[in-house]
Amino acid sequence: MYQSQVSFIMDTICPWTYIAKTKLDQALAQVRADPASAAAVTFSLRFRPFQLDPSFPDTVPDRAAWSLREKHMGNEDAQRAYQAHMRALAEPLGLPPLRFDGPTGNTLQAHRLIQLVQGGSDDSDDDDADAAGAVAEYGGPDAAARLVDGLYRRYFAEGAHPASEETLLAVLVKDVGLPEELARRLVTGEQREDGLAEVKMRAREVARDVDAVPTVVIEGRRRDLTLTGAKEVADYVKALQTIIKESK
Repeated sequence: MYQSQVSFIMDTICPWTYIAKTKLDQALAQVRADPASAAAVTFSLRFRPFQLDPSFPDTVPDRAAWSLREKHMGNEDAQRAYQAHMRALAEPLGLPPLRFDGPTGNTLQAHRLIQLVQGGSDDSDDDDADAAGAVAEYGGPDAAARLVDGLYRRYFAEGAHPASEETLLAVLVKDVGLPEELARRLVTGEQREDGLAEVKMRAREVARDVDAVPTVVIEGRRRDLTLTGAKEVADYVKALQTIIKESK
């Protein structure tokens, strides 16, 4: 059986990546439900860090005001149209209504925890011992997926800060299922710097190859397939099926 890594390059404050992650999840579920496909290729989802703005302040109290000023050049009609468009894209996917209020801020600490919980590296020659250790202690890739989903939901559905200590603790405990004591060590305690240098390095490496998110890279036996932008579920399914066909 061929094992394919699906790399999802994203930032937790990008609504396009939220929508793309939901569609990619649906495509993976559809392909995995087919016995022939499941017997031919195993697809494992991994997250790679990308920051829309690495120099973004830790906290910007009013996301809507910042977006109006910096993204929409003071044009309130343009901002309302953009928000309505994004909500219209999210609604058919079963996502809660997107919010564009509340605080925003730098996402580096969120990315640090995603990589730490996920374990291993972005390369196909992962350190097996490191990856196994992450699975044993934090939950590994499945836990990382719950972490990402929790971060998206709190930011886009609840208007929470994307990487505050409060947000990160809540997601680690309630969504990932880590013991509160461990979660506090990772967020506010002696382990709060674990993986910080590594995630900065990974984000810089990713930014050398990618200038927009979401980007999905599907490893194949013959070639890798790259899909940039939020594609339709059918597009992701087609790419996954291509990898399956070319794995024989």
